[in-house]
Amino acid sequence: MIFNKRTKSALFRSNHPTFVDVEFAKHSDKAQRKNHSNGDWRLEYALFPTAGLYAESSSQPKRTIFAFHGFARPLEDMQTLADQWPIAGTVIAVHLPHHGQSGPANHQLSQDSPISPSTLIGLLIEIAENEGLATSQYDLIGYSIGGRVGLALFAEAPNLWNRITLLAPDGLKKSPFYWLTVHTMFGKWIWFTIDRNASIVLKVNDFLLRRKFISNHLHSFCTFHIVDHAMRMMVWRGWRAHRLCWPSHSKITQAAKVWNGQMDIVFGEYDRIIPRSNGTRLQKMNNQNDGILFHVFPSGHGMLKALTVQKLIHRIFPS
Repeated sequence: MIFNKRTKSALFRSNHPTFVDVEFAKHSDKAQRKNHSNGDWRLEYALFPTAGLYAESSSQPKRTIFAFHGFARPLEDMQTLADQWPIAGTVIAVHLPHHGQSGPANHQLSQDSPISPSTLIGLLIEIAENEGLATSQYDLIGYSIGGRVGLALFAEAPNLWNRITLLAPDGLKKSPFYWLTVHTMFGKWIWFTIDRNASIVLKVNDFLLRRKFISNHLHSFCTFHIVDHAMRMMVWRGWRAHRLCWPSHSKITQAAKVWNGQMDIVFGEYDRIIPRSNGTRLQKMNNQNDGILFHVFPSGHGMLKALTVQKLIHRIFPS
């Protein structure tokens, strides 16, 4: 089996028979996290002050920036961005549903229930208000699946956001397997069949790699997502929980027409998970909109290492 040391250290524990707490950060790496619940949902989050390198040269008030991590990653990933983010303010890094302590707060709610963009927006505003960080407009950062969530929040309420930065955003192309799994009963049957026969599936995956029918990358991707029952259930619930956060290209484009902010969308030139071709259609639909900028950056899918973040910021922000 091929997957990195970080993913090997992922911990799964259950504090309630109907809620799976899926933890991807080592105990020593955890920030000072907080929880906010209202209605059916609970969100775990942490606050990170930004570097604010532009603070002395700008008369603008400090910004409040919501930040969303990638799938099967901890919210602490966003601290790397905060440590170098040039606009003064506070990053509110939020765990997406079924990561850490985020998920259904109502134990009568199905574990694969979806959270809507409007519900998520309401919870985010409440967090900002509770922390004394409320404002008329917020900034937003989203990485990978966090980028898809960011697009959904933008499409839902464009005037709520000022500056949006999306790194390798998911959501611009839906794979047939994802659609089948998330939106159909047949797909559910397939996924739970995989769960019951995971040892056979993993052996077949290894066989295909040895015979060079699949790449090392695809082999590792498959192994990671089905390595044990806790992960398979996390994938199922995580995918299902975000099924309402997938706006159409037309809805994104329509929202952008009435918006006066700036959106930077960055794709990795060597990214095999979210290839830059995923953004081609949206870029064509918005090629007359100066508020949406598309960038191709010399990286793979991993964009949150300190040196990569430094280069990204130099690309996105004027010197």
